[in-house]
Amino acid sequence: MNDQDPIIDPLLEELLGQQQMPDLTARILKAHQQRQTGSQPAKTNGHAKAPLSMVTAATTSAGTNAADVELPPSKSSTAKRRLQRRRLITSIGSLALSLCLLVMLGGVAYYSYQYVLPGQGIPLAADGTKTPSGGARENDAKVEPAPQIASHTDPHDLGTKDLPTTPDMKPQMPIEVEAVDPKSLAKSNEPAPRFVAPRVRGSLKLSDRQVVDEINESIASVWQAENVKPSPQATDLEFCRRTYLQLLGRIPTVDEIEHFVSQRRDNKREWLVDQILGTEKYQAEFASFWSARFANLLVGRAGGMTNDSPIDRAALEGYLSKAFQKNEPYNQVVQQLLTATGTTSPGSENFNPATNFLVSMIDGDAKLATAKTCSAFLGQQLQCAECHNHPTTGWSQQQFWGLNAFFRQTKLAKESNSGQLAIVNQDFSKTRQSDSGEVYYEQPNGLLKVAYPEFVDGTTIPRSGNVSEVDRRQELAQLIVNSDQFPKATVNRMWQHFFGVGFTQPVDDMGPHNPASHPELLDRLSEHFAESNFDLRRLMRWITLSQPYGLSSRQIDENLADNPDSGRQLFTRYYSRQMEAEQLFHSLQMLAKSSPTEGSPIIASLDDRHSWLGQVNQKMGDDEDSETSSLDGGITQSLLLMNGGLMKQATDAQAAVLKKVTASKMSAQEKIDHLFLAALSRRPTKKESVAIKEILSNRQNETTALQDIWWALLNSNEFILDH
Repeated sequence: MNDQDPIIDPLLEELLGQQQMPDLTARILKAHQQRQTGSQPAKTNGHAKAPLSMVTAATTSAGTNAADVELPPSKSSTAKRRLQRRRLITSIGSLALSLCLLVMLGGVAYYSYQYVLPGQGIPLAADGTKTPSGGARENDAKVEPAPQIASHTDPHDLGTKDLPTTPDMKPQMPIEVEAVDPKSLAKSNEPAPRFVAPRVRGSLKLSDRQVVDEINESIASVWQAENVKPSPQATDLEFCRRTYLQLLGRIPTVDEIEHFVSQRRDNKREWLVDQILGTEKYQAEFASFWSARFANLLVGRAGGMTNDSPIDRAALEGYLSKAFQKNEPYNQVVQQLLTATGTTSPGSENFNPATNFLVSMIDGDAKLATAKTCSAFLGQQLQCAECHNHPTTGWSQQQFWGLNAFFRQTKLAKESNSGQLAIVNQDFSKTRQSDSGEVYYEQPNGLLKVAYPEFVDGTTIPRSGNVSEVDRRQELAQLIVNSDQFPKATVNRMWQHFFGVGFTQPVDDMGPHNPASHPELLDRLSEHFAESNFDLRRLMRWITLSQPYGLSSRQIDENLADNPDSGRQLFTRYYSRQMEAEQLFHSLQMLAKSSPTEGSPIIASLDDRHSWLGQVNQKMGDDEDSETSSLDGGITQSLLLMNGGLMKQATDAQAAVLKKVTASKMSAQEKIDHLFLAALSRRPTKKESVAIKEILSNRQNETTALQDIWWALLNSNEFILDH
């Protein structure tokens, strides 16, 4: 075809311009006549409307050229540009249409992937609030056999079998807390059949001295293997200060120091530990400190410190305080915390303070309760396995959601009469056809899987979600205290409290990926603790009377290899560290108040403690319920200690220590000694005494000078140091 066809080009131009096609009959006939004239005599009669195809073919076969036919007028440059523009617009429109079709095809493919293809399905929330698609289950799935009660089997992979398709599934926990009748709340605490029997443990045959000897021998064997030597023994004053800090949460008074030093006995350190742990004088104070410390473990330092918190911290600490005063076995306390139902605050017949452990962690799908229970009582971090199998610890998603299924019968509600928050038990099932309360979770590849109650070691219980048939939290509590990991986690955590570092770092991340520094000692000490009927006081006695606890905090050349910061804790010395927030508060408040009468306990005000700790501890609001503290050695801590309200009370002229010194007839040296003993639990060195006497002699007002010296001692690095 020629570049400029006299017939085709105008036709295309009209078509591309989306204009009405012109009548080409006259044009075709004229061209045909011209062709006939050039080859043969013209005919008198014209042809009637020859088709375009015939004319074109005839023209081509006759070999006519552009001169043989009548050409249309030449196109101007403007017409050509118009034609090019029209063709460009058409190309763009075609491209846009193609893209729209591509997007539509992609949507169809995605829909097919989610709803049609086998092995896939609608991504399901962990609590099973969405109905899985029909393609998400095996059509030929067989009915699962009845589980073996309390069997110890390998964790099973249930795949996507037997998923329900009924559309009437409901969330386990409602977003809005509903009100319940007090009678139904009491009924939820009715006992259910038990399937996991309590573990029978032997009683401890060793004396406390034999257990302490085992600790010393095990530690010494590691020293020998690592070719290190221990630091010298701590002085009596150093031992006295650290023991009061660790067992009572405060530094000792001057009277307590002098009473200890005055003892003329070989076992004065053992006598001091027994005085604190075993006499009536310190019982209330001991219980108050340890109840606060275990409340930190259970709900965090910031838990229950704000008005909008569901936790009644005072009720929780009161419950724990009674348990410590009675020296209740620790395994029984843990079981009560895990199985508690009732209201969280006083004023109700269903009041149960133990409910404050779970009240802030069971809403929704209880993922936080799952992770916290595992870390607090088993010393293992399972939360990373919520979304995927953990690459280093070996924890699987199946283990996380199997443990999570134990909490799915737990519901947060409000008692209709009192309006108080409450924890109740409720039946948990996903379908009307089955009472097995299964939990669904999604793997990273999108595959939907199902989990039933299964302990981390693979132990299973009956799958029924009916509380009257299986109380899952009751079974979980028994499985936890039966586990070997439970006493290990407790011993490791208590060792960390007294030494500043546990056998593993951190203490709640135990496992093959994080081996213990002294595995044999940890195993034996855990076994002894379990055989002692989980006696926490006895465990404390073993640790505080051991050789490594009584060593000086000063490092020597022969134990430079002992470096807990690098993960090599050999316990060749007592590790110096900053006081904990509670220890600092108790110590300052004791120094601020009037001297206690003989025999009266020194117990910090609960409200004052919560108010002060609320200033320095805050929750970060993340999925792991982490916290942050301003007592980190920074500017906030410095300002709080130098100018805070509690420091002002402790350094006031009418405070206990200053008032006793300034109002007495002590000599200048005796006053200096008294201030040093009260703040640092030691007497001043000769250099310090000379410098302070010079200050007193140059000041006209001795009371003001002593007040300044007292302020300086309380703001020194040594005061805040546990050494």
